[in-house]
Amino acid sequence: MDAIRFISCLFLFCLLFSTSGYSRNVSSRPAVVNIGAIFTFESTIGRVAKIAIQEAVKDVNANPSILHGTKLKIYMRNSNCSGFLGLAEALKFTENDVIAIIGPQSSVVAHIISHVANELQVPLLSFAATDPTLNTLQFPFFVRTTQSDLYQMAAISEVVDHYGWKQVTAIFIDNDYGRNGVSALGDRLAERRCRISYKVGIPPNSGVNRSDIMDILVKVALMESRVVIVHVDPGIGF
Repeated sequence: MDAIRFISCLFLFCLLFSTSGYSRNVSSRPAVVNIGAIFTFESTIGRVAKIAIQEAVKDVNANPSILHGTKLKIYMRNSNCSGFLGLAEALKFTENDVIAIIGPQSSVVAHIISHVANELQVPLLSFAATDPTLNTLQFPFFVRTTQSDLYQMAAISEVVDHYGWKQVTAIFIDNDYGRNGVSALGDRLAERRCRISYKVGIPPNSGVNRSDIMDILVKVALMESRVVIVHVDPGIGF
């Protein structure tokens, strides 16, 4: 129920952001409001998000006191963790006259779709994109509903400093999400006179197998630093 309430609030925010004029005159309220959602259906996060969003729509539509008779209609698109497919699917929302888009879950895809949101002047609410470079100055229609990696990296640097470690090794996913996250970590560590002594990137999109991971771990084991920070996608992390 917590997820349903949370996403219901997102829908209400979208409505207020894009249709504030409707509140002035009840007679001008639309019968149906179209909302877009784009994420990777087959991922762990995507499977949960799909159910939560569908139930949230039912929850909102079943309670006439929330939107006062206006119904929500959701159009879902599968980005398949691909920037190219994400862009192609996002452009299809122009056919549905959506007032807001929920997603995507990937920072890489969010970077690309944010440009579309800017052009369409449609709010893009991402519940999982944590890349710190996704900012409102460059992407005024991007709304982050989760914490930026800046906070996570600040917390990690505090732990490193607390234990007196002066250098660490960073293993990261080699895309915008991973590179920008590790860059933020390096900045936070430098503020505490610590540093990343060795970095190693892992190819995204399943471009790595168990043997490759073992080779990376062997190299890391030979490094002077005994502290390893891993900043990768959940699938690779496990």
